[in-house]
Amino acid sequence: MLKNYIKTAWRNLLRSKVYSLIAVIGLAIGLSVSILVFWGANDELLYDQSWPDANHVFRINAKVRMSSNVFDTWSSVPAPIAAALKDFPAVEQVARFQQRELLITSGESHLMENSLAFTEPAFFSMFHIHFLQGNLKTALQNISSVAISKDAAIKYFGSVDKAIGKTLLMDEKQLPYTVSAIYENMPERSSIHFNVLLSIDVLRKDFGGNGKWKTIDDDWGNFAFNTFLHLKSGTNVAALAKQLSAIHVKNNGYVKPGDVTFIFQPINTLRLYKPDLSPSGIKTVKLFFIIGILIIVIAVINYINLSTARATKRAKEVGLRRTIGANRKQLLIQFVTEFVLIFLASLLLAMLLLPLLVPIYKSISGKTYTIDYWQVSTFEIIGWVGFGTIILGSFYPAWVLSSFNPTEALKSNFNKSAQGGLLRKSLVILQFAFSIVLIICTVIITKQLRFMQAKNLGYNRENIVIVPLNPKVGAHLQTILTELKADTHIQDVTFANSDLMQMGENSTDGISWPGKTDPQAHISPMQVTANFASTMQMKFAAGEGFTGTSADSAYYLINESAAKLMNLKKPLGTIVNLWGRSGQIRGVIRDFNNVTLKANIQPAIFSISRDSQYGGYLYVKINSENAQEALTKIEQVYRNIDAIHPFNYQFMDYNFQAMYRRETQTATLFKAFAGVAILLSCLGLFGLAVFTAERRTKEIGIRKVLGASVQSISLLISTEFTWLVVVANLIAWPLAWYFMHQWVQEFAFRTEINWWIFLITGCLSLLLAVVTVSSQAVKAAFVNPVKSLKTE
Repeated sequence: MLKNYIKTAWRNLLRSKVYSLIAVIGLAIGLSVSILVFWGANDELLYDQSWPDANHVFRINAKVRMSSNVFDTWSSVPAPIAAALKDFPAVEQVARFQQRELLITSGESHLMENSLAFTEPAFFSMFHIHFLQGNLKTALQNISSVAISKDAAIKYFGSVDKAIGKTLLMDEKQLPYTVSAIYENMPERSSIHFNVLLSIDVLRKDFGGNGKWKTIDDDWGNFAFNTFLHLKSGTNVAALAKQLSAIHVKNNGYVKPGDVTFIFQPINTLRLYKPDLSPSGIKTVKLFFIIGILIIVIAVINYINLSTARATKRAKEVGLRRTIGANRKQLLIQFVTEFVLIFLASLLLAMLLLPLLVPIYKSISGKTYTIDYWQVSTFEIIGWVGFGTIILGSFYPAWVLSSFNPTEALKSNFNKSAQGGLLRKSLVILQFAFSIVLIICTVIITKQLRFMQAKNLGYNRENIVIVPLNPKVGAHLQTILTELKADTHIQDVTFANSDLMQMGENSTDGISWPGKTDPQAHISPMQVTANFASTMQMKFAAGEGFTGTSADSAYYLINESAAKLMNLKKPLGTIVNLWGRSGQIRGVIRDFNNVTLKANIQPAIFSISRDSQYGGYLYVKINSENAQEALTKIEQVYRNIDAIHPFNYQFMDYNFQAMYRRETQTATLFKAFAGVAILLSCLGLFGLAVFTAERRTKEIGIRKVLGASVQSISLLISTEFTWLVVVANLIAWPLAWYFMHQWVQEFAFRTEINWWIFLITGCLSLLLAVVTVSSQAVKAAFVNPVKSLKTE
């Protein structure tokens, strides 16, 4: 029986080659793109899910009061928190680590390792690290031990077997550390991924306390350690966090209740949620799932429209089958079988398209994973997409076709009925509405990106090379500045102890001024050389910059936001005390963006750099036409001081673009999704136009006999579809405005959502619809009326 169903379905599909081809191509495009989108979204959901007991492991985050009504949430907490938690019965394990970047020397190679952390043995047991060589007892057994991953063993020693007992030299001091254990690589889809682990005792030694500084074990004010804990089932997390906050207030001595509260974040939410537990990446994941579903729905709508539109052509077939004894169930199976065959052909074509689309998607999204067609999650995605597609695409058309009354179906005038006309029109409107929403969103996202790229940041980032300086190089700052200023390929060079574009992310409350009312008011400090403002082409609202003399140590520069924070109407000459050093405000710099454009400009204060023993950043303004010569000179000067550390540099403009890499990727993906959506919509519209032209052949012939022109007939057919696109625009515009209005609220500095974006998008969608339909309309209009009138 099944064999007969398949044979009959195959014949019917071959009988209508154009419709079958449109259905297969449309579904194949929809399937391939939606599967790809679901793959990407599912990959994000898999992050941090592979840790054993993930539902009972939490990271402790700290919500810290920055000023009266401003809080910031950090993912690190003071080191003594770990010891305090061990006394709670609900806590089974606590582990902490501090991530660093260190120079590692192995043989002749000198590499900067950023996947490195200082930790303790509890880390290995909490995260169930599997040892290839060595064990929990030997790993980090003393202060000079180092545990490395399998990848690190191959990277530094060539193989796992040769690594145990070997020595790695670290930092500019070239301190020796012996490899005591090798562990299996941590999961790729993990927020915790380290290749080199050192003992936390190294930090205890470096910050052991000397009467002036506290040790790491009793410093309750230094939020420097990522701390994780494993809780027993049924633990009241909120109550435990509240108790921890009370302990911190008791031991800190400088904070009041409510100034610092702790948040326990489940480990499996680190990737997709912020430290304050508000949604972050999960919003993008949900959006991509919705887009994937809607794309496949658009593709299925094409089939539904074509099937129901052609239903009247198959009415006699249904009537005859019912007359000779076929029941409705058999007809349902027949029509479902036809769709399943189309689906299988589409799925096969989609699987052939996927290898071509995957590299494009990876280059756009920035993902580096390899898609395994044989992994369980792949089968699950394809299975669910296939199941949903078959249910959506087969049920309604099969129900409509099998529901025809055999007596009515056999009548010659049944072909003139408007079966499903309203539904088809509604589905076309839905298709185009979704496509138009995507196009408008793409335009506004792109407009926001261009707005940010063109925005005056309050300083000139063009042709600025940023060179990180380690403490060893920083100690020779004056020599570096003198040599570089003498080079003709370099316009100017200056120094700062931090990154200007991220200056506002670090702040201090260790500042006072006359009339300060909020003891917790924070300001972002930066130490610079005298010519920093002039090199960066900053503008002054009042006063002037540093003079380049020894007198500069008695002055400060602030920005306009700092003047507002201090409530200073005449800030010049005001005495400010920063970290115990008093000085006058010499100048007020016009506000400049010192954080991402998603946030407001932060209050900032500049002091003259007294030394650079802790390193910092060189800001070198070069001549663009001699960029390579300038870079060669910078490296030469750097190498003369430090031949071991890798020489790194970045262009400031590139760093600025990198800050918005996620938004750029989103814009590119939206362009692709919008293109696919409009392609599928036009493909479906084309199919309906072909059918309409066929259905109205006799009508067109009569009109031509009565004197209708080709233009009027083309307009008649085109108008039937263009008004659907007009309605789709009226639905799409308020939806697109709402979504984009919500999205741009994430940016403190944002573009306008202009009315002309909607109008131009509407005109383009109408143009596409007219072009898609007109070819068939014109073709139908040119058919010989004698031939048209013979059509039944």
